[in-house]
Amino acid sequence: MKMKRLLFPVSILALLLLFSSCAGKRGMDNATGLSDPSSQLAESGSFWSKLRRSRADKEGLPADRLQALGDIALINGDYESSLINYLEVLKKNPKRYDLHYKMGVIFLLNGQLEGAKSELALVLLQQPENLQAHEALGLVFLEEKKYPAAVEEFQKVLSQDANRANTHYLLGITYLEWGQRARALSELRRAVQLDPRQVSSYVAMGQAYTEMKDYQKAIAALKPGLALDPKDKRLNYQLGMALSSQGHYSEALQAFMKAGDEAQAYNNIGVHYFMAGHYEEAAKCFQRAIELRPIFYQEAKTNLQRALEKMHQTRKDDS
Repeated sequence: MKMKRLLFPVSILALLLLFSSCAGKRGMDNATGLSDPSSQLAESGSFWSKLRRSRADKEGLPADRLQALGDIALINGDYESSLINYLEVLKKNPKRYDLHYKMGVIFLLNGQLEGAKSELALVLLQQPENLQAHEALGLVFLEEKKYPAAVEEFQKVLSQDANRANTHYLLGITYLEWGQRARALSELRRAVQLDPRQVSSYVAMGQAYTEMKDYQKAIAALKPGLALDPKDKRLNYQLGMALSSQGHYSEALQAFMKAGDEAQAYNNIGVHYFMAGHYEEAAKCFQRAIELRPIFYQEAKTNLQRALEKMHQTRKDDS
């Protein structure tokens, strides 16, 4: 029975990278070995039929209009439409590395990591100084759990610009996922110094200290983030983790409620009661979670069964 680790959603991080990118630049270097970007797309009939239909509709549209349509589709999460529009631009001008970069980010968002690596490698071949592309490639490696490669990409960025708060943050969560918590904290503290308003850094610091079982420092690290955004679910989840690990179950329950719905909060508290050997209290929490969400909460039902088994075994042993 394990609590779920905090997730750092790539979609959010990648979009941050995308909209800080060199969208207005035109990579017009003489290039060799350009890849066909369409070769990296998922081979779905719906995509290709949509692409064929769109080409007739978009015939004659200027490149800036096609790019604008692609950007709007991307903002709305319509990755297929954004790719189609970018492909139309690239068909006319395959050296638009800003669009190759965006396509790499889209592939990353869509979980097509090989496609993302291909597009980002193409960008970096022609623009090795492109820091956003290095960051995006680092994120691809992080998704693949290739931590040394991710660290290398983020360190390349920091070697050129040591004051990029987001890169220190990305390097910090890479070390955290890798299990190198001291290094993670060093990078996250630097990220906070450079950008005190980036809530994600406080979340990650709280997680690092909680994993190190230093719960007081975890709570202290989370407080500045909570002052910025008291309703942030990730901050409240980590606060609940730190408080419940100290046995402050009532306060932890309130934090977990802010991190999710009431049923999830009771299940989370039940897990901590269970891990502390308080099986009767755990069972009550799991039962409450099921009452609040009776149909779809299989996890709480499984946890309740385990708690009841432990409870009966403990009573049997005592007798």
